[in-house]
Amino acid sequence: MADHHHDTAGPAREVSAQEAFEAARLLAEAYSSNAPTATQYRDIVPTPTNGDTMPYAQPGRAPMSQKATDHASLILAYSFGSLPVGAALSLVLWSLSSVDATTLTIAAATPAVLVGTIGVAARMIGRAVRDGASALPPPSTVHQHTGPTYVHHTAVHQELHTDTRWFGRTVNQLPPDYPNAS
Repeated sequence: MADHHHDTAGPAREVSAQEAFEAARLLAEAYSSNAPTATQYRDIVPTPTNGDTMPYAQPGRAPMSQKATDHASLILAYSFGSLPVGAALSLVLWSLSSVDATTLTIAAATPAVLVGTIGVAARMIGRAVRDGASALPPPSTVHQHTGPTYVHHTAVHQELHTDTRWFGRTVNQLPPDYPNAS
């Protein structure tokens, strides 16, 4: 459909049946749920100027959204925050530059050994907590009675066999005839 220049000051003209039908079809298509969405838009309005001077990029940060501005500010803050860490690392490396190879190897291996030791200790503590929690008796049931209650307790002989391996898992086994052994 060709673009027509409409003169608002001129007299109103009659719209043909074909043009009215085409306009109604375009409106129905535009408001339907399966209408294609625009993927691109080009603004043809000329850029406003003040006098005969053309616009130019202003100094400083480029215009951007608030989220992008916040993100850029965080990156700048983190980059300044990394300066003391880099300075400390440079100082340590400078002080190690006059050390022999054996001492340097020990100094380089120490953090890895420390992290490994902490990891093993954390796993052992986690297992101990898990085993301790599983060894707790189940929550007791409270029964409330209005009449006389007769309770009979029987003693159960319990024997627990424990097998512990070095840096391994602890296995606790109840005898097979124990009522809750599984």
